[in-house]
Amino acid sequence: MPIFEEEYDVIVIGGGPAGGQTARELSKKGIKVLLVEKYASFKFNNFSSAGMTLAPLEEFKLPESVVGAYWKDLVIQCTKDIHIWEGEVKKGVVLNFQKLREFLAEETLKNGGAVLMGYKYLSKKGIDNLVEITLQNSSTKEIRKVKSKIVVDATGPLRKVMFDANEQQPEMILGSGTEYEIEVSQEIYDKYKDKLLFFLGHKWAIKGYSWIFPMENRILKVGAGKTHLKSIDQDKTDKTTRSITEKIIAEYLQATQYKIIDKHGGIVRYCKGLKDTFYKDKVVGVGDAISAINPRGGEGIRYAMQSGALAAKYIQEYLETGKDNFKEYRKVWLKQKSKKWKLSEYSAARMYSKYSDVQIENRIRFFHKNFSIDDMIDSLFNFKYNNVFLRALQYSYVKFIYFFKNEKF
Repeated sequence: MPIFEEEYDVIVIGGGPAGGQTARELSKKGIKVLLVEKYASFKFNNFSSAGMTLAPLEEFKLPESVVGAYWKDLVIQCTKDIHIWEGEVKKGVVLNFQKLREFLAEETLKNGGAVLMGYKYLSKKGIDNLVEITLQNSSTKEIRKVKSKIVVDATGPLRKVMFDANEQQPEMILGSGTEYEIEVSQEIYDKYKDKLLFFLGHKWAIKGYSWIFPMENRILKVGAGKTHLKSIDQDKTDKTTRSITEKIIAEYLQATQYKIIDKHGGIVRYCKGLKDTFYKDKVVGVGDAISAINPRGGEGIRYAMQSGALAAKYIQEYLETGKDNFKEYRKVWLKQKSKKWKLSEYSAARMYSKYSDVQIENRIRFFHKNFSIDDMIDSLFNFKYNNVFLRALQYSYVKFIYFFKNEKF
């Protein structure tokens, strides 16, 4: 088999939002960067529910072409009751995950970077102040060796570059999910086209939540995700995220005739307390490799891209000055996220593993009665809890205390 050698300033392993944004940022600065994606096409490994607010479109200058649909209403369906927060204007988007990754790779190429598709990461080793990366073509098994001054681990929850195969990783909280992308009748699609719909409670979810998100006309994303935590009332269940997803399609959507466009699944390995390794041995972590994911809702695209943009700043500094300042990268990230992440860890653990159906119903009813759609969006997506806390206090101090402390409220 032929062996190739090429040298770059930076090699980014993984073409998801974190890796793509890192490569995009670095290439804009004139840095010689190679973005490596193990799949031959971005249509593969297309797992992301990709629901978010409007803010990331401006934050990352994303074009209309990566938007699958807009939403204005927020809906939470519990086992018994449904609660709807109606918006008068667009509140957010559901991105087309494939087109987003394609856009970031195209931006990297446009800026003078390189993109290598269909090669998976095998190993790394240090050589003369460089890192040599061994890659393998997923189809032909061809081996390719490339070198760089810095390597970015954007391989996701497995952290394949940061940690060698048998190396001990920090303790992780595990999660998994399944999503079907389906084409439905116009009548069914029109019921959900403007909504982000979440399911909570034991009828439609297990140790997590399920969802229906709109995409392009007549296309819906239907899925379920769960945390791998011991949970009350669900210890003996045989439900899987796949069976829940299919139940929602059959019983909730009542879609008797539909076309499956894609089925995909994924895992989350989240390091509690953000105790991840951000940098070692010329490897910088971004995205899921540093738990850049909302621990309560699993939202990751915005935070993955933020981590990539921040990492690029310190990578550029290292390349220009030789100054290894990646401890500051971790410090800045923790300052921005740590407190909010811990609160989300706490609320997720209670909602997904401790609350009964009755408790979930009571809490969502409380939210619906007291909080506007903008309050809910701030809490769910932007980690802004001030309005929620203040209004809960105004509503009833006693009930506010019970809401957080009393399991029977």
